[in-house]
Amino acid sequence: MNEKEAYQNLAERFGITLEMVPFFIETFRDHTIINPLTEKSARRIGRLLELKPGKKVLDLACGKAGVSLPMVFAYKVELLGVDILPDFIREAWSRAEASGLYHLCDFITENAAQFTAETRRKWDAVLMLGASPVWGGLKGCLESLPPLAAPGGYLVIGEPYYHDHADRDPKQPFLSQDETTRIIETAGEIVEIIDDGKEGWKAYIEPGEKIGQKLKEDNPDNTALHLFLDERKKEHDWERENLGWAVWVLKGLR
Repeated sequence: MNEKEAYQNLAERFGITLEMVPFFIETFRDHTIINPLTEKSARRIGRLLELKPGKKVLDLACGKAGVSLPMVFAYKVELLGVDILPDFIREAWSRAEASGLYHLCDFITENAAQFTAETRRKWDAVLMLGASPVWGGLKGCLESLPPLAAPGGYLVIGEPYYHDHADRDPKQPFLSQDETTRIIETAGEIVEIIDDGKEGWKAYIEPGEKIGQKLKEDNPDNTALHLFLDERKKEHDWERENLGWAVWVLKGLR
C-alpha cells in the first residue's frame, strides 16, 4: 500500500478530509504508545507473555510499536509490526535502529485485516491494541486473530468500553466492560485485564492537544484546521467522560 492509499484509508476510517490527514498524524508526534495506556502497563503486558529469546511477536496496527518494541529490547524476541501508516512504520524502524534492535524487527505497511486474511504464519504472541474496527469490530477481530497464535501462544486485545452511566453514541458501538469481557473470553482464558483509567487517557490525549494548540497558533488563517482540531477536542472530551479503555491478555486460545 502506498502513502496516498494509506492516507485515503485513514481519512475514510476517521471521517476526515485528505487535507487534514498530515495534521492528524502530526498530533501524534510526541507519542510512542498510541493508545490510552501508560508505559508501566505496557511493560506489564510484556511480563505476562512468557517471552524469551527466539519467541515471535506480531503487533497488528502497531503504530510506532510503542508497546511491542520494548518487548524486543527486554526479551530479545522477534517482532513483526503491521500498520497502514507509512509515517508510523518509518518511526518504528527508526526507533528499532536507534535501540540496536534492527536485526530482530520487521515492519510492513499494510492493512492489518488484509494481512491477517492472507498470512499462514504463527506467532507466540499476537497483539491488537485499539484497532478492532479494522476487522469490522471486536467479534470480527476475535474470529481472525486467534488462528495466528502458535500452540500455547497469547492474544492481547485492547478495546474501549462504555462506563456504566455513559452517554452512549450510536456511532460508537462499544459495550460495557463486563459485556466486552464476556465476548473476549469466548476466544480463550483471560490471564489479566489491564486498565489505566484516567491516567491512560491523560497519556493518550494531552500530548496531542498541546501540539494541536501549537498548530492553531502557527496556522491562524487555516479555518479548516481549526475546525478539525476543535472537533478532535470535543471527541476526546466525550471519550474521557464516557469511555474506559482496557487490555485483555489471553492464553489457551480456542
